Amino acid sequence: MDVVAGGAAGVGRRDFSVVPADPVAGVEDVRLKMCCLSFLLLAWAGGSWVCAQERPRMWMSTEGTMVEAVLVDADHETVRLRLSGGVISSVPRARLSAADQAHVAGWLRNRPLVTDLPDLIGVASPDFRVETVVEDAAAGRFVYRTSHFEFDSQGRLAGSLAREVGRTFEATYELLRALPWDIQPRPPEGAYFRASLFRDEESYHKAGGLPGSAGAYYTHWKRFLVPFGSLGIREVGSTYRMDDDFDTHVLVHELTHQMMHFWLGYLPQWVVEGIAEYTGNLPLKNGRFRMSEARDGLKAYLDFRRRRMPGGVPEPYPLEWLFALPADEWSRIMATDPMRTQRLYLTSYLLVYYFMHLDGAGDGARLARYMRARAVPVRRAEAYEAAMAEFKRRPWVKVKPDGSFEYPRDLEPPVLPPDLFFGEAREAGMRETLGVLLDGRTEAVLMDQVRAAYRAHDIRL
Repeated sequence: MDVVAGGAAGVGRRDFSVVPADPVAGVEDVRLKMCCLSFLLLAWAGGSWVCAQERPRMWMSTEGTMVEAVLVDADHETVRLRLSGGVISSVPRARLSAADQAHVAGWLRNRPLVTDLPDLIGVASPDFRVETVVEDAAAGRFVYRTSHFEFDSQGRLAGSLAREVGRTFEATYELLRALPWDIQPRPPEGAYFRASLFRDEESYHKAGGLPGSAGAYYTHWKRFLVPFGSLGIREVGSTYRMDDDFDTHVLVHELTHQMMHFWLGYLPQWVVEGIAEYTGNLPLKNGRFRMSEARDGLKAYLDFRRRRMPGGVPEPYPLEWLFALPADEWSRIMATDPMRTQRLYLTSYLLVYYFMHLDGAGDGARLARYMRARAVPVRRAEAYEAAMAEFKRRPWVKVKPDGSFEYPRDLEPPVLPPDLFFGEAREAGMRETLGVLLDGRTEAVLMDQVRAAYRAHDIRL
């Protein structure tokens, strides 16, 4: 279960107070005003490839410096350009003009799809290490760190347990990077993704975990919370160790939400939960996911549901109803009806698995195109948040402990583009993009194809 408190990283929330102002500039304009950095082309020695349609064009920095170059690669932070002499150089996207940033965004949308995946995705177990940052038995606080995660625990974790939890974190990070969905995971703030592990349900609930939940990612706190009981951890002497029923499903599910932090407000809830169920049920062993066994993970999930749910596995929801389900109604169902919630999760997982492995040529291309389309508002929201963080770091801007801030009247804070606000405009954008998945099919026709595909692959619903 995840808790989306106010949407992705507070985008769309006005949870701060400001001196009255009338800001009208867009994100790009504000970044242009704030950036007083010189246009530096830093030599990059890595490999690259050039899109066949790309031609040399003039690029301009936020300071007005111009250079002729060919775009060879880009992500949400960096643009790689080939200069006239053949040198490949790396430039922060934030230092490019608004027009150039728009050109890069269009290039990212139209670049060729690459959906082939390696079979094994994860971390090299023999070389994996977990750093112990804090050991304070008196305070009941133990902090551990890996390359991309920092997690604190109320109990001392045995070395084998800390290593297994840590490499599950890092393997999930590598999985989200590798899947052809353009997620590009990065911490919403600071250098690390953050998680907290609690010794009992009472401590978990006191920290904000909802009763009945196995774990939760809170976008407002930018932290993943989980009780030991959800993982299969038991106390042995002065340390905690893996029990016989140690399970990583909850970890992977909630970590997926955490690493999709910026996406959570820009995807329908069935996509958010379907992706997390898909990753959470991929077979994981020794720190590596095996993509060729995705079907085994699905069958194990369905078998578990048959044993645990009254009446067995429920019927998937009709797509006409699911695709039109508002986010607030989804939240209401989760808060009041556990059986319907399980049916929502089941339907969502079946759909994501179908689009990943059974739709069309079985290469996940439609889902990759859909995620690429949804990445457009996500990247704009990321740019807004980066601009806001930069604005708060400026002299004379006073940030209060509750996150609100004050600033002089002659400064202009970034303005969130209206179409990124929570509300009907954002919902309409999400509904429109579903056409990429439908690809000319009605919801009823797609549902028939989903059922037929599962029957053909001997998966009984």
